[in-house]
Amino acid sequence: MMTIPERYRIPIVALVAVVLVVAAGGAIVLVGGGGPAPSSSPSASLAPSPSDPGATPESAVRAFFDAYSQARKTDDPSLVVPFVTSTSSSAYLSAAGFLNGEKAVGKASITTVLRLDNMQTVLSGTSASVSFDYTEGGYDISATTGMALETPTVLAPRRVVAQVHQVGGRWLVDDYTATPEASST
Repeated sequence: MMTIPERYRIPIVALVAVVLVVAAGGAIVLVGGGGPAPSSSPSASLAPSPSDPGATPESAVRAFFDAYSQARKTDDPSLVVPFVTSTSSSAYLSAAGFLNGEKAVGKASITTVLRLDNMQTVLSGTSASVSFDYTEGGYDISATTGMALETPTVLAPRRVVAQVHQVGGRWLVDDYTATPEASST
């Protein structure tokens, strides 16, 4: 077994850590993770710009699930507050319940795949129902060390229906439900 002089141990460990981070990032990019993928949307609205996440029902839903994905890194439900009708809404309470449960057991998670495909919107005045196929992937990490607790996994797509309401000129998520299977289209 080779003995490494004490003065070289920290730089070697740092170099190995950098190589592992770069390799993991490259693997995520090659597998297709790293953010939302383009989706087809039968609705008339264009894809939202990040600066206007509540302009359409679809952009509100995308912004909510993106914020939820970001919140999972730190188990911080306040990140979804700008995208829900209130902190007493079902959407907020579901997200906060999950995040607080993860925090209670010392886990957080990294999202490597987040896709909302086949969006369909039904408008009814200042309310809308947005249905879509939801695919997510990632892995759990230790909330204290940030170290991976498992290998990345992509879950099977599920069909989600989100209820959104227009409040003060912005669309916000009020509720969402998921079924076990995505649409067949």
